[in-house]
Amino acid sequence: MGVCLVFVLSCVTACAFAFSHVSGDLTGWRVNLLLFSWSIASCISLWAVRHGQQKCWLSWNGHVWQVLPLSANGLAQKSWVDCAMTVHLDLQQHMLVSAFNHTGFRQWFWVSQKSFPDRWHGFRCAVYSRSESIFFH
Repeated sequence: MGVCLVFVLSCVTACAFAFSHVSGDLTGWRVNLLLFSWSIASCISLWAVRHGQQKCWLSWNGHVWQVLPLSANGLAQKSWVDCAMTVHLDLQQHMLVSAFNHTGFRQWFWVSQKSFPDRWHGFRCAVYSRSESIFFH
C-alpha cells in the first residue's frame, strides 16, 4: 500500500507541475506547495524502500551470484536460485546493484563500504566479474 500511495502522490504532483507550467501559474505559494509535496513523496518513497527490504548476503562463487536472505539471528538461510549481477551506479564507497535470475526477477541492493570495509575491494572486483550464467542479457 505504501509504494502505491507514493506513486499516486508523485503522479499527482507531476500533473500539477505540468498543469501549472502550461497555464503560466507556476509562481508564488503554488510552487512552494508543489515542491514541498514532491519532497515529502520522495522522502516517503526512500523510507519505504529502505525499511521494506529484507537484509541479505550477496555470495559470489566465481561463476554466479546467490542472494542469501538473513534470518532474525543474522544467519544466512537457504539461498535463492543463481543470479547475475548488474552495476547501475558506482560511487566508489557506495554502489547500486541489482541481481536477476533466469525468470527475470530483479532485486535491487544499495551496498556501502561501511557494511564490510575489509571485503569491499573484493566485492567490487567480483561485481565487475562476468557471470557465466545463460540468462545474461
